[in-house]
Amino acid sequence: MSTKMLTPPRSRIVSQDGFTLIEVFIAIFLLTVSLLGTAALTTGVIRGNKASRNITTATALAESCIQENRRVGYSSAGTVPAGGSNSCVSGTATVSSDGVAFTRTLTIDASVTNIKTLTVDVSWSEGAVGTKSVSLVTILAAVS
Repeated sequence: MSTKMLTPPRSRIVSQDGFTLIEVFIAIFLLTVSLLGTAALTTGVIRGNKASRNITTATALAESCIQENRRVGYSSAGTVPAGGSNSCVSGTATVSSDGVAFTRTLTIDASVTNIKTLTVDVSWSEGAVGTKSVSLVTILAAVS
């Protein structure tokens, strides 16, 4: 008698490749949260860039006013010299740049003999953030 080993019938192997519905929903949720975080970060960066541009523009306006008054000299600072020009005289002026209205104010203090202190204040509004300003000060002395 020959003994033959009996093998159990082969079971069918069912492929379980792919994702379950719960795994898909979790992946979509995580993707949505990360995209919303990126969008919030992007708007913050854009707001920061706009604020930096405004500060740079205001500083350039104030510096050009100081340079213009240095050019005309001690005796004509804050005024238009006879037969000349000065684009930055004492008082307040509005200058627009990139859709933003900057208010530039030049004040001159001549309380010390032969010395004028020029102060240039530039302010602007950034909507909900409020009003911001830049101030530069320089001293002009009379040449003896």
